[in-house]
Amino acid sequence: MSRRLLWVTLLVAAAGCMPYHRARPGAETWRKGVKTVGVLPAIRILEVAPGGVEEVHEEWTEQGARNVVKALSDGLAARGLRPKVMSWKTDEELDDVRLLYAEVAEAIWLYTYPPYAFPYKTERFEYSVGPIGRILDRAGADVLLVAAGQDSVGSDGRKLSVFAGMRAMALLTLGLVDREGNVVWFDVWGGAGIDLREDADVRASVEKLLSELPGAIQ
Repeated sequence: MSRRLLWVTLLVAAAGCMPYHRARPGAETWRKGVKTVGVLPAIRILEVAPGGVEEVHEEWTEQGARNVVKALSDGLAARGLRPKVMSWKTDEELDDVRLLYAEVAEAIWLYTYPPYAFPYKTERFEYSVGPIGRILDRAGADVLLVAAGQDSVGSDGRKLSVFAGMRAMALLTLGLVDREGNVVWFDVWGGAGIDLREDADVRASVEKLLSELPGAIQ
């Protein structure tokens, strides 16, 4: 996630704008015929060195991704859905979807969230990554749930202070994509007090997000 996205999150939080989620018209029917949800993590945790130099920390990133996958798997199972973890690292076609989804997600941020939200884009919310039925069939899944997020940690292993501004913000988003590639639902949560390396923080964030999933058992 770019700094622009983190800044937008700050603006949304500061403005107290609710709800944070966006949904395609008819999103409440997405569960019809769905038994298995493909879970695709796209998490990264940055190490911020003195002077503000940022670099992806592989170990922390893997820990954050594990936390997100486990919390999502448990949350989906509790809602009567079977999770199927998917990896873009071993699937070139899925990696292409991940990269395209990142572009679509940025458009969602730009046009449906403050400060430059377009009312028409928010009301209609029609975004797509193109058909993904073949990928889902190969994985044995019915829909795809992309969990994208970012966090920043100091080189000493500690979360950045709130005085670090937007760099201190952890961000987690979920995007539900159907077989046709339509982004059915998109939601975001984050904060300076959240550490994606911490299981409890991730579980609380994921539960908050899943509680707003349309058509799901709460």
